[in-house]
Parts: sequence; structure tokens; C-alpha cells
Amino acid sequence: MSTAPTHPLRRLSVRIRVQIALICVVTLATLLATLQFSEASGTYQEAVRQDVRRQGAVLEDIRFVYGDEAPLAFEVAVAQARADALGPLRGDGRLAASEYRLAAQTAFGLRTAEGASPVLATDRYRHQRLGYDLPRRLSDVQRRSPELYALDPDATLRSGDRRVTWGLVAAGGAGATVLVAVLAAAVLRPRRWRRGTSGPPGGRVLRKLELLPQPATASAHRGTVTLHLAVSALLLLLPLGQVVAASVEQRAQAEAARKAVRTTTSIAAGGQRTAFLLAAQEEAVLGHLRATARELAALDTGTSAEDARHERTVAVTERGIATHIGEIAAHMGRLPGAEDDVDAAAMAALRSAPDDWGGLVDENLRQVDLAERASTRGTFLSGATALAVVSEMLAGMAVAALALGAGRRWVLWTAAGTVGSAALVFAALL
Repeated sequence: MSTAPTHPLRRLSVRIRVQIALICVVTLATLLATLQFSEASGTYQEAVRQDVRRQGAVLEDIRFVYGDEAPLAFEVAVAQARADALGPLRGDGRLAASEYRLAAQTAFGLRTAEGASPVLATDRYRHQRLGYDLPRRLSDVQRRSPELYALDPDATLRSGDRRVTWGLVAAGGAGATVLVAVLAAAVLRPRRWRRGTSGPPGGRVLRKLELLPQPATASAHRGTVTLHLAVSALLLLLPLGQVVAASVEQRAQAEAARKAVRTTTSIAAGGQRTAFLLAAQEEAVLGHLRATARELAALDTGTSAEDARHERTVAVTERGIATHIGEIAAHMGRLPGAEDDVDAAAMAALRSAPDDWGGLVDENLRQVDLAERASTRGTFLSGATALAVVSEMLAGMAVAALALGAGRRWVLWTAAGTVGSAALVFAALL
């Protein structure tokens, strides 16, 4: 019984196997670099989200303490200070007794009212003479949201930077492999690569098939083959440049967004504390003015000498109260210190000044500029890639036409496309 004849096997030459191996290495390295840059981009966006949540918590807690609780606590402190100062005088005349009773009842009623703020309802924040400890209250309020204050956007950003580093290593490996392949194709002429290897009996070796043009082993038109190799190298290298540019753009955009969020928080948070402090200091100034007005009123006609003396005594006491109110304002509106255990981001926001805001805005603009430049660089590299694709097709046609004794025009078109692609790459690097 006869068997059907088998077709002779076609084996790949050593050169083709090496080219396939190099292309596989470049492809895998490019995929790894792309994956790392993609993960880094997601990490950068996560850092922005964390910063938004954390800065939002900082701003809300500062607004709650200095905007909602502090004004009423200050009024209670002022009323208590007036009651303490006027108490010794309440037996000397009706005016002191009336003012004392009004202040004492105000302080007591606000502290014991239903639903009173914890600042007033407990003695934890109360100072013997200077009102209430607002930084301590802020620290306690922040402890109610440990999951938000545990967020570390800076650490998340550094994690993204580490991924970018690995991506650059992979991209560098791919680029180095391409350069080695180009160098080998241009200068190496081993006999085995030119002649191939013998196969088994009846087998044939595919020696003319080329994935990467080989100028060193080309029998003719070596310049055109070299041009074709340059185009092939561009097609392998340009995607790496695009993913690197995209990664730079993503990081710059993330940093710009974070700086914008922090600037907004610093302005709003600093404004809350400053507004409270200014209002409290105005109360002290008004106290001095009222004391002066009361002294002048004591000189009006129709007032008995005894009543006039009592009113002047109350006026002097109120001047002392006004000075005390200024001390209360300074204590309650003071900046938190290290001993207050306030979150670092909140402390930075409260301590920021207009000069600091300008620095944050400048950094935000710098990052925006970096993102724009990276985007432009990526656009140039995309255009270079498109031209390289066209040049690759033209190069293949040029090589085929030259083998038939024609094709000079195709070589010129290929050269023009390659020069254009290289020019765009150069523009991207500037």
C-alpha cells in the first residue's frame, strides 16, 4: 500500500529566527512599559481623588469649628468675662447689678441650652480665663473621620512614580533592543546568516524572507535597504515615546489638580479662622468704645453724683473687660501648634498666607504648562508614527521596484516621509 508523498519542509534561517526573537522582546517590553504607565496613570488619578476627599474633610471640619461653633462659644466667653468682672460691683448700684445679671444669665443659658455644642456643654475645651480651646476642638472633630485623614495622596503619587520608573526601565530595554537589532542589521555579515543552514534531506531553508531589513547582507541597493531599516526602527520606537509622553501629561495634570484643590482649601480655611479672629477683635474694640461712651454719659446733667460715680466705676471696669475680650479673641483665634495634635494638612491650611497661595498658584500653572507640553509632544509623535507607517509601505514598494530595475521615485518618496517623521520627532524633543 503506497502513501501520499509529503511536501518538503521549509525551515526558517537563523537570521529570521533572530529577528523574530528580537521583535518578540521589543513587543513584550513595550507591552510591559504600556501596562506600567497605564497603572501609573490610574494611580495618579487615585491620588487626585484622595486629595479631594482629604482636603474636603479638612475644609469642612475647619468651617464647622470656626464658622459654626466658635462665634457662639466666643459670645459665651465674653458674657462670662463680663459677669466675672461686674460681679463684685453688683451691690454698689443698679447699673452694675443689671449688667451682671444680663451677662451671667446669657452665659448660663447658652451653656445649658438643649442641643448645645460640645464646646459649651462640657468643660473639656473651657479655659479658666480665656474662653475655649478651638484647636483642641478641631483635633477632636477630625478624629471623627479617621478613614479620611488616613488617606495619604503623596504616598499614592509616589507609588505611581515607582510604576513609571519600571515602565521607563521596560521602555529603555525595548529601545536598547531595537538599537542592537539596527546595529546588527547594519554591520554584521556572518556567513551563516547569509547562507542559512542546511535542512534535512529534501527540506528547504527560507533565506530571503526578512522581517527587519538587513543592509549588511543586502546584495544590492544597500542605501534603500538602510532607509527601510530606519523606517522600521521608527515604527518600533515611536510608540514608546508616545506612552512616555502620555505618562508625563497624566502626572502633570494630576499635580495641577492637587495644587488647585490645596489652594482652594488654604484660602477658604484660612479665611474661616481669620474672619472669626477679626470679628472677635472688633468686639474688643467696640468694648473700649462703649466704655468711653459710658464715661462721657456719666457727665450728663441730671445725674446724681452717686450715680455718676457708679457709672464711671462701671466704665473703668468695662475698659478692663474690653482688654480681657482682646485676650480671649487672641487665644481662641490662635494658630494651632504641634501640641494641639491637629492634622498636618489642616495646620498648613490654617497657617497659609497670601504669599503661600501665590506659590501654590504658580506651581499649579507650572504643572499645567508641563501637561500642555507633554500633550504637544505626544501629538508630534503621533504624527511621526503616521508618517512612518506611510514610509514603511513606500519603502517596501521601493525595494520591490528596484529589484525590477525601477523605483527611484519610490525611494525619493520614502526618503521624504522618513525625513518628515524624523523632523516631527525632533520637534517633539525640543
